[in-house]
Amino acid sequence: MNTTRLVRALAVAALLAPAASLAAGYSIYEQGAAALGMAGAYVASAHDASAQFYNPAALTHLEGNQLLLGGTWVTTRTSFAGVAPFPGFGVTEEMKGGSFFPPTVYWTNHLGPKWAYGVGVNSPFGLGVEWKNADRFTGREIVTQATLQTVNGSFDLAWAPSDHLSLAAGASALYAKVELNNIGTFVSGGGQPVNVTRAKLESDLTPGYGFNLAALANPWTNWRLGLSFKSRVTVNVDKGRATFMQIASGDTALDRAVAAGLPASQAVKTQLEFPSSFTWGLAWNPMPDWTYEIDGVWTGWSAFQKLPLTFAKQASLNRDLIEDYGDQYQVRVGAEHRSEYRTYRAGYYYDQAAAPPESVTPLLPDASRHGATLGFGTVHGKWAIDVYNLFLFVESRSTESHGRDGYDGVYKSYVNALGATLAY
Repeated sequence: MNTTRLVRALAVAALLAPAASLAAGYSIYEQGAAALGMAGAYVASAHDASAQFYNPAALTHLEGNQLLLGGTWVTTRTSFAGVAPFPGFGVTEEMKGGSFFPPTVYWTNHLGPKWAYGVGVNSPFGLGVEWKNADRFTGREIVTQATLQTVNGSFDLAWAPSDHLSLAAGASALYAKVELNNIGTFVSGGGQPVNVTRAKLESDLTPGYGFNLAALANPWTNWRLGLSFKSRVTVNVDKGRATFMQIASGDTALDRAVAAGLPASQAVKTQLEFPSSFTWGLAWNPMPDWTYEIDGVWTGWSAFQKLPLTFAKQASLNRDLIEDYGDQYQVRVGAEHRSEYRTYRAGYYYDQAAAPPESVTPLLPDASRHGATLGFGTVHGKWAIDVYNLFLFVESRSTESHGRDGYDGVYKSYVNALGATLAY
């Protein structure tokens, strides 16, 4: 019974998973209720302080100083149906319903007639996973619970050399914190897996830095063209902590073998890659009270090819995990109708999966998505209130004969997001 080798392999598998959370399915594009009412098609028509996220070149078009406070209540439901050989047909699992509240705060002001600036704090990436009945979950060797939290601060300066062109540039600091838990098992002589270890990886908030560029032009009457680029951000986790704990099985021989092979709790280093993105948008105002827009979003997820792990005490555990993510594309379309005190919005977007089938896991069952949104806004003096709801339909994703982790099946997910902003 070579339990030493088994436990070490399980421990390493637990620590390799966290960067899989960095996928298109868990990037957070929900950064303002007016924008999301139009399905995020806002790069060319941004007209509130959330322009700091969508297109900071639009800051020169905003009146006076503006403040925007908001958030989104995101709820998720995910299920899994197994196939042969493991975990087998008839095995079904369910993720605990998740609720997340990514916040947004933006402030903008002018520096003379041609200059403006914006400051923003948001959460552009995030993940929350917790599978039900963790001690019996058939994918517990991969993950039982995981979180990825990010806080991003940005500053942009915008300049309008003419009435028909605005340019912007800025910098950002992205702080990321990750935690992942799993359970290692050993298949006993009776053929049933026995829980023998718990592994946990966690880090403190660690920063990475990037830059932003944007442009907004009015090339034709009633038309606007917007461009926005966000750079890739690398977060070097130098003070991660890997903790390994034994679970007593009641089998004396097995418990001794597990104890002999269990890796020591120790520091671990890794590198998290947050991808660059480029967005273009074309807005049309056929009438003063109507706006239509179409946006295309490219995200450079091909930057996530592998995840390196370096352990402080046991170099034999060091290795790279191959993920081979691909660049991801989105198409977003939206419409807005304005009256004196009320605004109505609607939109749709298609969001392409970034993970290949072999990289889809219980940690991140990434799949292509279709989102439909409705939004409403009202103005009271200098205050504006906007709300939206996103209905996100995620395509089923099968890993049969593809999964690298030997855990094959079909994932199904549904997401709903309800958001609101208060703007001055």
